[in-house]
Amino acid sequence: MPNHKKPTNCTNKGNNKNSNSKNSNSKENSKEQQIKNRGTGAGGANTNKNGLKYELETELFKSPSFLSGITLKNNNKHINEINIKGNNNTYIHIKKSNQLFKYMKDEMNKDIPQAHGCKQPDEAIINKTKNIIFIIEKKFQKGGGSVCEKIQTSQFKIWQYSRTFPKYKIVYIYCLSNWFKKNCIAELEYLKLKNVPVFWGNKTDYSIDLTNFIINYKL
Repeated sequence: MPNHKKPTNCTNKGNNKNSNSKNSNSKENSKEQQIKNRGTGAGGANTNKNGLKYELETELFKSPSFLSGITLKNNNKHINEINIKGNNNTYIHIKKSNQLFKYMKDEMNKDIPQAHGCKQPDEAIINKTKNIIFIIEKKFQKGGGSVCEKIQTSQFKIWQYSRTFPKYKIVYIYCLSNWFKKNCIAELEYLKLKNVPVFWGNKTDYSIDLTNFIINYKL
């Protein structure tokens, strides 16, 4: 009987090669996109790194001598008591994001569920005399992205913090990098309409301007 060899499946081999080629191209494109994202503010890890650096650079009262009459009393490395000459108010400076709720644990409504984005404010100043909490949210951006959406939520956060700390007036403040000036115009107009203060962290007098706003704030 004649020998019949099974035909070689050339089509499958070709498909496998094409599939491998596509996978290889996909991986290369992914790597290229990651490289492009570096330094533009688009990469998640890079954005977090830049944001943390920005938070530290804009921390208040690192050099209290910029305003005469201000002295600091350290309660611990994350919290300062602020004394201002000629000002009878007692201020508490919360420097680390996870310390506000710990410090205020005896003055918060624990029945209120925690909301996303309201758990760890970047920085806070508490006027214990007048029962005011100044929440400072910091946003740094230098490249494209949907970050403008992140400064649209002030009214929700004011509502959430107000019911969490019912004895306190909440003043919500944004500290923004210069990128927002040209890229989030509608959002900035909305914040102005709602009387949400915006301070520019890149400005030389940022710390002076924000500190003066806080110590001169009137209910």
